[in-house]
Amino acid sequence: MTAKAVSAPHVITLNFHGVGEPTRSLEPGEERFWITPENFHRVLDVAIAHKRYVEFTFDDGNESDHRIGLPALLARQARARFFVITDRIGMPGSLSSTQMLDLAESGMGIGTHGASHRPWTELARTGELRRELIESSQTLQQIVGRPTRHAALPHGLYDRAVLDELRVHDFLRVYTLDEGWSRARPWLRNRYSILRTDTADSIRRLLDSPNRAAGLWPLRPIRQAVKKWR
Repeated sequence: MTAKAVSAPHVITLNFHGVGEPTRSLEPGEERFWITPENFHRVLDVAIAHKRYVEFTFDDGNESDHRIGLPALLARQARARFFVITDRIGMPGSLSSTQMLDLAESGMGIGTHGASHRPWTELARTGELRRELIESSQTLQQIVGRPTRHAALPHGLYDRAVLDELRVHDFLRVYTLDEGWSRARPWLRNRYSILRTDTADSIRRLLDSPNRAAGLWPLRPIRQAVKKWR
């Protein structure tokens, strides 16, 4: 995973949510992001073997991140970044503080997915986004013992006000759910969320042609520009 990153001009980010059977109540529509352990392992193997540079992220801070995700990554000498909803820490079905510290000490990255999982576009309009970012980041830092300066946008929603607030707080990188590849160094990074309908073959095809799922050029960058400036 890291060797290919040295010279790779582009990055493909695959994003996971839950693996296996959920042990908490799911939000409406969330079940389509939960995949079987068998499929998770197959997707990891395809991505790691692919010629492209692929990075992994996990959203929401589900307990399966530690129970299934961590051993699978370590067995493959791979790394990932885990974006945690801090209000859920220690709740049934979600990561505990001990599990989060174990992820960090195992070489995994930790980032904020917000405190409440409410869309940050909504919080920016009500003036609550600054507190959400500060409180969630402080919670994570207290647990893992170092600053967490990466963020993943809840529900993938953002606008200019959200991006401006994230820049004020000096986040090093922000992850969207806009699909397609990203250049290796930009601050805003696209991701493809793995769905329960995905297979190893569908992910291999995606990695072969990463912009296919995101729409034809130049429609995708136009849509992104609209979000950034509205």
